[in-house]
Amino acid sequence: MSNATIDPQRPVGELAREVPAYTRVFEAAGIDYCCGGDASLAMACDQAGVNLDDVREDLADVQTDDAQAIDWDDLADLIDDVVETHHQYLREELPALEGLVRKVARVHGENHPELEALRAAYLALAPAMKAHIREEEEEVFPIIEKLDRGDSLSDAERRRLREVIEEMEADHEETAELLDLIAELTDGYTVPADACPSYESMIERLDALERDTHEHVHKENNVLFVEAETKLSDGVESRNS
Repeated sequence: MSNATIDPQRPVGELAREVPAYTRVFEAAGIDYCCGGDASLAMACDQAGVNLDDVREDLADVQTDDAQAIDWDDLADLIDDVVETHHQYLREELPALEGLVRKVARVHGENHPELEALRAAYLALAPAMKAHIREEEEEVFPIIEKLDRGDSLSDAERRRLREVIEEMEADHEETAELLDLIAELTDGYTVPADACPSYESMIERLDALERDTHEHVHKENNVLFVEAETKLSDGVESRNS
């Protein structure tokens, strides 16, 4: 694939959806392909302060055998993937990481006063993420699965699904803001020279949390919710035809 074949006006979320391996390039370049997935590649590069041609070259270098799109024709499969890959990870990691964040802030706070702000940001992030995944599993996903099966939805269900998708996307934006703050407070997840093993582990796990969340949000914003909206619109058109 040559540089010229990658249209700089294509939305980055769309590119990541078609070629999942592109997310590695976007992560390395600091490009927001999840919450900012509607931005064109050119705009996203400008926002990230990176050279468009360099990013296009990196995208073109993605190996063909790693660049196959994931076929999510069955939205139930995608929901299962989100729950098993991302929600389960969050259920296990969020409480464990909270204990580590508290410990590091307590032990190293005198030499690193930014850790108090980091602790506060994490304590805002973790419960919000727990509530978010619970609402998705209890309210959002069941309606999407019903829609995907071809079952009829009531007008109330259709309205509620559209409303809750907007709510979930707004939650994603708030999560992104807190993760951006955590990244800033850790100087881009840099391990300080005086870090103990616990401090180093905290930094590595916060970095991993952000990367997992990017992939998680991308699957929902740019694939699951888009497909659900399309099926909703198709259903309305069918009923009106």
